[in-house]
Amino acid sequence: MRIGIVHGRFQPIHKGHLDGYIKPAWQQCGQLIVGITNPDPTHTLPDPVNVSRTAAQNNPLTFYERLSLVQTALSGIGIDSADFRIVPFPINFPQLLRYYLPDGATHFLTIFDEWGRRKRAFLEQHGHKVHVLEESDINKKKISSTEVRNRILKGQRWQELVPEPCHHLLSSMDIKDRIQRQREIGR
Repeated sequence: MRIGIVHGRFQPIHKGHLDGYIKPAWQQCGQLIVGITNPDPTHTLPDPVNVSRTAAQNNPLTFYERLSLVQTALSGIGIDSADFRIVPFPINFPQLLRYYLPDGATHFLTIFDEWGRRKRAFLEQHGHKVHVLEESDINKKKISSTEVRNRILKGQRWQELVPEPCHHLLSSMDIKDRIQRQREIGR
């Protein structure tokens, strides 16, 4: 059985995550591991290539909340819960990944920017197998979690960007107020 690994911050998970790399990776493996990056502040470091990834206002959801959303999204697209696992994924400390992941698994990536290229380099330097599903310009990226958060904050329609099974769960997390509070703190 081939084990595939995908990862992301999922702040929150959106249809671009599913269509861009989760579903394509799933189609190429028998077991899928989904790593949630920035699992907690002790395993998160700013990277000069994209400092905003670690800013509090860009990370309103806890690891548990993201785990719940990812689990709901994967089940919603028909991936049986026996066929996937969700784990913390401290991408800023790639030397630690061996403690979270099985040997010999393949990391599936989409790369749109320098941060994606750095992640590929981190993984390869630490002996991980990497398969790039797509590498293209950032302008080809259809959806971003930043766009989802901005729409939520502005009271605009965000539901079409997020998997339907996650709508109620995300709304129950009081996400709009949380994003607003964290943006005010971040100023």
